[in-house]
Amino acid sequence: MFKYVNEKVKLTYQSDNALNKYMILPNDNSIVCTCSTCKAVGNSTTDAAPAVFTFLNKLAKDNKQLLFFTTAYITVKEIPKFNAESNTGIFYSTIAIQKGIPIKDSEYFKKFENDIKRWRAYVNNVYIWDYTVNFDNYFDIYPTIKVTQSNLKLYQKLGVNGVFLHGSEYNYSTFQDLKATLFAKLLWDPNIDVDTEINVYFHHRFSKKLADILTNYYTFIDNSFFTSNKELSIYSGIHQTVRKYLDPKVFFDFSTEFDTHTQANKFDKEYLKIATAITFLKLEIMRDYGFGIYGFAILNSDSEIIIKDEVGLLLDKLADYSRSADLKTYNEVKYKIEDYINSWRKTIYKYHKRKHYFYKKPFEVLSKLDEDYTDITVLNDGAFGLNDYITNWHISSIDNLVLKIDKKEISKSTKITFSFLQDTKHAIYYPSAIEIFNTDYKLIKKIRLKLDAINLDTKEVSILLPEAYDNNQLPDIFIVKVSKSTIVGKNALACDEIIFN
Repeated sequence: MFKYVNEKVKLTYQSDNALNKYMILPNDNSIVCTCSTCKAVGNSTTDAAPAVFTFLNKLAKDNKQLLFFTTAYITVKEIPKFNAESNTGIFYSTIAIQKGIPIKDSEYFKKFENDIKRWRAYVNNVYIWDYTVNFDNYFDIYPTIKVTQSNLKLYQKLGVNGVFLHGSEYNYSTFQDLKATLFAKLLWDPNIDVDTEINVYFHHRFSKKLADILTNYYTFIDNSFFTSNKELSIYSGIHQTVRKYLDPKVFFDFSTEFDTHTQANKFDKEYLKIATAITFLKLEIMRDYGFGIYGFAILNSDSEIIIKDEVGLLLDKLADYSRSADLKTYNEVKYKIEDYINSWRKTIYKYHKRKHYFYKKPFEVLSKLDEDYTDITVLNDGAFGLNDYITNWHISSIDNLVLKIDKKEISKSTKITFSFLQDTKHAIYYPSAIEIFNTDYKLIKKIRLKLDAINLDTKEVSILLPEAYDNNQLPDIFIVKVSKSTIVGKNALACDEIIFN
């Protein structure tokens, strides 16, 4: 491999002497080679840095006029015990600490500072690989300009050579042109006045009235994002986004004002891209809120779900805007906007005028909860999940899902309707069985589910409650058990809304 890479480097450089920097990366996974050769140079079961830098050093020695880099990321952890060639370098990834808070104000600062000092003592070239978008939702505005400004000042103070800001790759992310413009200016001068530059950008790009609206809103959320001490990682759902900076009332008011400019900008592709993102975000907020003023539906006095007329209009708008703007996907794994719209329509069609007697009623979870999924309210808060497991899904990986319920809370119900996700890439599978027990765990009712070969989808499963003529009646307190898949190996269960109807 060294021979092939070395030859390729030489040919590339000969073709254009400006191409003098090369990046050598392990695969984007946690696999480390522990063959006898790699172990001999220092590899452990979790750290590939010794083998990577051995390879880097060989290239550097044979090509003194070139620079060779790798990344401090996943398997490149510790600084090797041998010296690095002077023409090698490192890109330090902030993926584990980029949480939407200035690093100097975060719990990660001391370790980060120490890591950078150690790497600077080891190699002559230390760069930062930083992140500026939410990879689970490219339409999340994720206004990190002032956070990035603070971080750039820190990087400069620590003596790093440069910064790579990782954005949305080949897909659009909201206000990406604004971000790219300001980030470029900040890389030249980290001390610029961000609020002034936001104003300059929008007034250069749009009409005065529209520019005023965009300037006021973006400045507000960028400051809100910067001053909030809540973390928002680069893989986050809408619930975390709302908690961080996306106040629904302010956003809905901005959206209404922004919409008044659509007719005048219907052929402006940049406007249509922003309109696509804003419409998507409004639907996401409504999906997360479930019922009520910011939700997609209301629950009437008869416990009946009534879908708001606005939802259908927003879905039509999203389809029109995204088509006109030539946008097809909305996150790193290329989930399609068209599929998102169809999933919404399928869900609201099923939900409209359905009873929901269990909405926000008290219940108890008897099973063990995963550390990151202790909020059981998502199981009956009216919000629904789609194909993205990160939003509105309750994940159970260490145990089955076992609930204890009081019959008086759902006395009008005739069945329980569950919604499940299967996402085989993330080891999430449909359940194998649903059972109802009394408190002594005497079986009252059970249904088995067949294994499903689908890779990514959601489905509803219902189990009828006992009727008057059944032998086993529902006791005053009963147990519902949802069993994980019987598939061999690691697997999890994802349930969003449990509806007694």
